[in-house]
Order: sequence, then structure tokens, then C-alpha cells
Amino acid sequence: MTKAFIIPLLLWANSTYTQTSLNLKPGDTLTYSPRSDKPAWISIQSNEANMVVALFMDGKKVKEQDDSRGIKSVERLYYIPEKGRKYELKIWAKSYIERSKPVKISINESKNVDILKGQFSPDQLVEDLHTFRAIREQVNSGLYVYRSKKQIDSIYQQAETETRNSKTIFDFYKVIARLTGFEGSCHNYTDLPNHASYYLTQKSEYLPVTLKNIDGRLLQDSKGVAMPLGAEILSINGVPAKEMISRLAQYYFSDGFSMPYRETIGFDRGMLDKFYIEFGTHKNYVISYRWNGKVDEVSLPGISLENFKKLQESRHSLSFDKKLMSEKYSLTKEGEGIYRLSLRGFDFAVGQEDPAYKKFSVFLDQMIDTLEKEKIENLIVDLRGNTGGTGAVYEKVFTYLTQRPFRDSHYAYTKFNEVPMGEKLVITPLFLSNGVQDKNGLNAYLKQLYPKAVQGKYYWADDKNPSILPNEKTFKGQLYLLVDQRVASAASHLASLIKSYTNAVVIGKETVGGYYEHNGHLPLVYELPNTGIQTGFSIVHVIQDARNLPDQKKGQGIVPHIEVHQTDQEFLEQTDVYLKKVFEYMKK
Repeated sequence: MTKAFIIPLLLWANSTYTQTSLNLKPGDTLTYSPRSDKPAWISIQSNEANMVVALFMDGKKVKEQDDSRGIKSVERLYYIPEKGRKYELKIWAKSYIERSKPVKISINESKNVDILKGQFSPDQLVEDLHTFRAIREQVNSGLYVYRSKKQIDSIYQQAETETRNSKTIFDFYKVIARLTGFEGSCHNYTDLPNHASYYLTQKSEYLPVTLKNIDGRLLQDSKGVAMPLGAEILSINGVPAKEMISRLAQYYFSDGFSMPYRETIGFDRGMLDKFYIEFGTHKNYVISYRWNGKVDEVSLPGISLENFKKLQESRHSLSFDKKLMSEKYSLTKEGEGIYRLSLRGFDFAVGQEDPAYKKFSVFLDQMIDTLEKEKIENLIVDLRGNTGGTGAVYEKVFTYLTQRPFRDSHYAYTKFNEVPMGEKLVITPLFLSNGVQDKNGLNAYLKQLYPKAVQGKYYWADDKNPSILPNEKTFKGQLYLLVDQRVASAASHLASLIKSYTNAVVIGKETVGGYYEHNGHLPLVYELPNTGIQTGFSIVHVIQDARNLPDQKKGQGIVPHIEVHQTDQEFLEQTDVYLKKVFEYMKK
């Protein structure tokens, strides 16, 4: 049962309210009433757990925030009270180190906030680097899938030199982000304990435009700024566009050697943090651009972080994406004799007993009845934007598209069934929601799933990887599979099956998830002892049920038969170039 605590506060001379040494038990929620009647920063911190904060006004939640992922992290909320309104914060712990236990938290209200320093000695950073590698060596079954030991040794030797020369947490983070990406898994994760903006200036020094990577060209993505929408950015403060793309790509990770996701996603997701880690903030931005065949240059002052957030949240390209991602799944008629099955995520159900799974099964039955009744000969399976989810959901979809039995994988294994380095293990919300509160509970789970040890590998139990039969009714017409660079995990697994065993024409971009294999199933997260940086990965190496194809090399995502490109005019008009390509193909 959730408990609430009302916190007594101490008034300091500098008008800061604070409470220390407050114990919060696992599963409890703390309720806090802000004391300031003026706009104030409220900071919540714990050295033992990752806190989440939600702001309520008159009993209605207006904001929930989990900016910072680390255990030793801060959540900051800018609070602007309205007269006559009642405000409350609800605060709870999202994750813990090693096991859930009572934690101490502090809450601080202040007029201004300090920039987090993030300064560490070279010895502290080198210790974290050695811990980082030890975690990889002992826990990560995917470490040597795409890289040889010689390559790994070489990059770590270079990393140690760079680490000894690092002065800030950003310097060190750049080093280990590159190491994380070098391994080749889209489930890899390495991030700062605090959101990058907490370490950055509060002054107006942020980029005054937004950017979109369209086929290797950076286009200006904001309306109402001092540059034309859709203008091609050639350089910013002397850094060429191609260099910006390659440098920002280091912070994002893919299966194998696939690059489209890494080179594009930073401009959608990373402009509030990764961009400034890599390129810094500036009082002024000199931007060279091309428009209507002419090269021009403009010098623009930086803007506040809040104003840049508003730009990013209203960028031109976002409207198409919001429309595309508006439903988890749907069936729409796209023309005479053709329907589109859109699948935007498989995270809406946790397994076959979930009511959401059963509802989805009914939807698929109705779909196949519609296709059969109307004698539909063409079906588009649209996976764009689908980053995965529950394996049982993607498997259910494929039973309606195949005439042959299939399995989740040929085989899957981990390096252990007793978790190493448990003292640095973060017990994540995934574990807590399944009743796992410490490494002992996790070990019991692992022994159940991976009981067989063969030459140092623990293999997935046979009864967990059964042969799956096709549905009684399946679609037997022509398939068109739409994929983009965001398709990952369970969604790329489905895409590999569709490409392997159906007549599908694959249209789009190479996926971030692998065709032949990937690390998946179970993610573990660890925390580095000094910086508090968290790093994680999925520990199970999965060899997928996929045929060898001549156009699919080891280390690639699902490679389309027909690659899609977007013109400047199509960007401005937000044309769906994927659907356009389907209809062009059908006319041939």
C-alpha cells in the first residue's frame, strides 16, 4: 500500500527550504507541498535511488519528470504557483543499487540553481573505465560478436589515454559512449547520471534553429526563424554538416554496423543534450546554408534552453511523426485491393495472458476476415517507428503472414546464470515490477530460463523456445514491408522473418535491429562507482530464425529491396514517400 509523508521544512537565511535524512521505503510515495509562493526551482536528490517526481495542481497531475537516470542524480522542476491553487509533489524511487531498501532523499527550493560541476580526478575516471570494461567482459555476451579481442584491446588502450586527459564528466562520457557503440548492439545503453542540461549554462546560448537529417543532408526544421524552412545547413560555427552528423552518431547505438539510425536519431532526440555535450553552447551561431541554389550565411544569437525546447517540440517534421505514431496498431484501406497493417510498437502487452494481447488477437482475426471477405491481394505491413516490445506480440503477427512453423530463435544464450558484479547492479523498474528486489531473485530467474551450461554458455531452455504454428487463416497475397531506421528489437525480429520467409517487397531504410542476430530478452544496468554513469545492455545473444540471403551481410539490419529517399519539396510538404514508393512499384 502506498504511504504518504508530509515533510517538515527548515527555513534557511538564503531563502532556501530543505529537508535531509528523510527515509523513503521501497514502494512508498512521498507527498510534498511546496512552501514558496513565488516561482522557484525544486530539486530532489538521493544518493541511493533514482527519483521520479510528479507535480499535481488541485489534485490533477500536470507533469511527471524523470530527466536524470542515475542513482546519484537530481530532478529539477521549475515551479510557478498560481494564486488560489493547491500544489503537491509526489516523489518515488524508480530504481535502486543492488537491492531495494529505505533511502534518504533531500528536497530543496531555491530562486536559482547551480550548474552541476561534474569534476573528477584522473584516477577516479580510470577506475570507472576499468569497471566499465570488467562489466563488459564478465556480463556482455555480445562483446566479441562483431569485434575481435585485438580490436577491443586496441580501443580500450586508446580510451585509457583519453580518460587520463579528461577533465570533466562530459570528456569521460564521450570516451565510454564511443566504446559502447563499438560493440554493436541497439540495446546498449550508457548515459550520464543527470540530464546534460543540468551541467550546462543557464544563459541564452542554445541553438536558435532545429535540424533534420534527410539522407545525409541537414535541413532547417523550424518555422518562423530567420532562415527558410527546409534550407540545407552547410556548417554551424565552422563545423561542416557531415562532421556534425558523424560526431553526433557516436552517442547512439545499433546492432552490428548499421548506421542510418545512429546518423539520424540525434537530430530528433539528442538536440537537448547530446548536441551540446559534443559541440558546446555559444553566445552566437554563424550558420552557412544553401537555399534555391544559393549559398548564404546568417549570424544568430543563442536562445534560452526553454525556448529551444519549444522550438524542438514544434519543429516542422514532428507533425508527420505524431500522425504516424498516433495508434499502436491499425488497419486502413489504402486503395482498391490494398490494405495497410500499421504496427507502431509491441510494448502494449506483457504476454499472452495480458488482456491487451487478447484484444490484439481479436483485431488480427478481424483483419484476416476482412482481407479474405474482400479478396484483398495486397497487404502493406508498416513497421516504421516500431522499436519493439514483447516477443509474444510480434510472434502472433507472423502467424497470420506465414504458411510455415517458425521459432523465436535457432538458439539463445547468456554468459552466466548467476549475475556477476551484483554490488554495482541497478535494480530497474522492470525487475521491481516482477517482484525481483535483489540479485538473489534475479539469479533464481536466470537459472529457470538458462539452465544448460555448455562450454561456458548458458542456453535458453527448449520449452521456452517452442515451434510456433501458423494461424488457421493466413494472408497469401503480395506483401509489402515498410521499415525505417528506427525499427528495432522485436520489430526488427519480425521484419527479418517476413523478409526471410514471405514474398514481401521490403521498402524503406536499413533497420537499427539486426537481421541474423541480436542481443536481447533481458536488460541489465550497472552503475560506475565514481561518476554515477549508468551502463547497460541485453545479456542474451539471440541467433534468429532467419535464412541466409545474398543481400544480407553479417552485422546489417534488415536491408530494404527498395531504398526510400525524400526530396526537399517532399520534406516541406510532409509527403509519405514510403507509401508513394509502394504505389509506384505496384504500377510496374
